[in-house]
Amino acid sequence: MILTLSLVVFLHEVLAAEEILRDRSDIKVKTPNYPDNYPHNTTKIWRFKHNYGVWSVCIDRFFLENSLDCRKDFLEIMENKTSVKFCGTKSSGSLYTSKGPEILLKFSSDGSMQQMGFHLEVLHFVTEGDIEKTINDRERKRAARANVTKYVEGKLTDSVLFLTLVSLLGLALVSLILLIVYYIVNINRKNRRQNSNYNRNVVFQTPIIATKSRRYSKSNSRDDSKAEANRDNRTPTRYV
Repeated sequence: MILTLSLVVFLHEVLAAEEILRDRSDIKVKTPNYPDNYPHNTTKIWRFKHNYGVWSVCIDRFFLENSLDCRKDFLEIMENKTSVKFCGTKSSGSLYTSKGPEILLKFSSDGSMQQMGFHLEVLHFVTEGDIEKTINDRERKRAARANVTKYVEGKLTDSVLFLTLVSLLGLALVSLILLIVYYIVNINRKNRRQNSNYNRNVVFQTPIIATKSRRYSKSNSRDDSKAEANRDNRTPTRYV
């Protein structure tokens, strides 16, 4: 029986209406049906969240059923692992100031007496510590961005130097290849010129050699004929 009641209460709290109020500085909070009486067995939750600062809960009107230790109708303010309950009648003014940027307000009513409820004003303030922290965070972010920028610039500089070196090596390689090609072409041209000059000399020298050989043969034949004529004209030698 106790387990069943606990489960019902748990489900009732889970299914209760929860309103999350984020990054707002002036918020009005009131019980359901305000300024009329709030209904029985009602739960309402307001969750306040911010990145920095504190919250101040101020009372405009506050009328709840009064009970021992606020066990019946109550307003509970929770922060981290601590909580405080309020019930009965409260005069206007400051009710609670948080220590951090997140708090939770929970209204709960039972099935007995009903009241008008409450009307609250929840204000957000920035402390000096938050200002210093914000400035330090900005400085750290600025320094981080500067480091990132410096790192990127360094990487870009290294990349540019690497690309420049690669380009110079490529130009040097291309120049070397062009020089080798130019050298080979010049050698081929010189070889072709030498071959052509040799062929010309062979063509021009062949008739000269033939002419000389003909002249030589003619002169030899003349000498032979003269020698024969001299032999024929010689007087015979007489022996006494």
